[in-house]
Amino acid sequence: MSSRSPRVRGRRAKRELAVRRQRLAAGEGVALPCKARRTTSRGWGEWVDGRLRLPSAEGGEASFVVNDPTEVALVTRQGAAPVPLDPPHEVRVRPVRYRTEAFHGSDAEIIVVTSERRVVELALPPDEVEPVARRLAQLPVPADPDEG
Repeated sequence: MSSRSPRVRGRRAKRELAVRRQRLAAGEGVALPCKARRTTSRGWGEWVDGRLRLPSAEGGEASFVVNDPTEVALVTRQGAAPVPLDPPHEVRVRPVRYRTEAFHGSDAEIIVVTSERRVVELALPPDEVEPVARRLAQLPVPADPDEG
């Protein structure tokens, strides 16, 4: 049983949200709660709860960390955890099309990240969609170790 009142938990959640959005806007490394699913030419998988980890502006790898490790196969065929969002990739934003993906309302948007190896859709709160899409699109392409 928690000793904290709902009022204290609500204030703490608001503070955490404000800090998260501030870090996102400042280009700092941040982990954002979201839902993700893998899509293929045969359809799409189930939505999975987790966190999108964005690196700082200095570089690093963006990835999706599944909350329940038993669900990682729903997001990636390779079974790697966390699921990397490999650059180079295409990032686009599309409107919610179905009620089952309207986690943040029917007028919300979904980020679609397409790389050579996978297509992942990300559902985030409306205020985070554009900044996250922009940050994902600006991720640097890692240097090829075979090129010298």
